Amino acid sequence: MTLHEYITSHLTKKFKWGDNDCCTFAAGWIEIKTGHDYLTEHRPWRTAKQAARKLRDLGGLFFLFNENLKRINPNMAQDGDVTIIDGTASLFSGRHVVSVGLNGLEYADRTRAECAWRC
Repeated sequence: MTLHEYITSHLTKKFKWGDNDCCTFAAGWIEIKTGHDYLTEHRPWRTAKQAARKLRDLGGLFFLFNENLKRINPNMAQDGDVTIIDGTASLFSGRHVVSVGLNGLEYADRTRAECAWRC
């Protein structure tokens, strides 16, 4: 599956904690690229509070990505690489980063990324 196909498959999906949120969105792409699901042992979560607790127990998104992926300069990020913007896991795609938000897919300018990881 290409990144474009992956993002397109999420266009009509509604936000749902533990099923279609920023973490599952990024983790799903990482699994496609690496063959490893880093969230398997930490599922399920069904609320914002449960998600926050799981992330805290993992050390946070930054720690999770830093421990499992190669950190890179965000200026060198390619399509499909991972970042965190405003506490939200996102994927680089063209001039933007994309993630799942409460109202569906959300896009931000890629220059907002302060860190990145190669996927």
